[in-house]
Amino acid sequence: MATLIKELVGVRPNFLFIGADRCGSKSLHQIFRQHPECYVPSIADPYFFDRHYDCGMEWYLGLFAAASPTARAIGEFSHDYLQSPEAAARIATELPEVKLLVTLRHPIDRLFSSYASAVSAGVVSTPLEHAIEDVPWFIGNSFYADRLQVYYDLFPRDALKVLFFEDLQANPRTFADQAFRHVGLNAIDGIDYDSRYSQLSKSRWPLAGKATKVGANTLRRLGWVSLLGHLKSNTAFRSLFYKPLAAEERPSIKPEARKRLSAIFAPQIDRLEVMLGRDLTSWRS
Repeated sequence: MATLIKELVGVRPNFLFIGADRCGSKSLHQIFRQHPECYVPSIADPYFFDRHYDCGMEWYLGLFAAASPTARAIGEFSHDYLQSPEAAARIATELPEVKLLVTLRHPIDRLFSSYASAVSAGVVSTPLEHAIEDVPWFIGNSFYADRLQVYYDLFPRDALKVLFFEDLQANPRTFADQAFRHVGLNAIDGIDYDSRYSQLSKSRWPLAGKATKVGANTLRRLGWVSLLGHLKSNTAFRSLFYKPLAAEERPSIKPEARKRLSAIFAPQIDRLEVMLGRDLTSWRS
């Protein structure tokens, strides 16, 4: 056991993507997987520091055992770490030198994308106006200033690189270059920067969404994350549970709900502008 731990010390991750959800994490994960000097597990969202910390560091470090000795950047993508103060504290304890990547998105657009994803998976069935009351994290996950402050209190400011989903949409190559530089990688040609990997779909049968989530978490806890990664990226396997969501089936957000949410998020946006030194006027509508 001691020998195994010693062998794994050399492949500790030196970067983590910590969130937020519905902000391009799957696309960025696939971009990083294509870089020849980078290693990330095939599975996005192992959720170790928030949900599976009891599995232990030996289990976690095993995710990186296949990393090449020449890899300059080794890391993983778990988009819920940003929402967890416990995860932040654990990361600071276990990986004090780690570089952190964050992507943020218009808070209402992120909330709505998260809601639409839950609806399409069959996890939520109520209108958005009711869902935001029943599921507090729909709103809470867009409280970026609160969430970032936890990490700024634990890590040097230059350890965090905050990127924006809107920049990914506008120029994915430039967006990826910023992320690469933060973790010590050079930008290169030959990478598919334009594909998107988190499209809305619909459950083919009742409880399919819940069943796949339970199955995924079971595979994570068993340590079969490579298998899970292959299954999630296999379109034929995924089509057994989900089908494309037609435009007319997509949920919508009413103007009055958007106005209410704008008022809720305004103080967070004010703080975030000061915190990051970025004009976020486009987020105020």
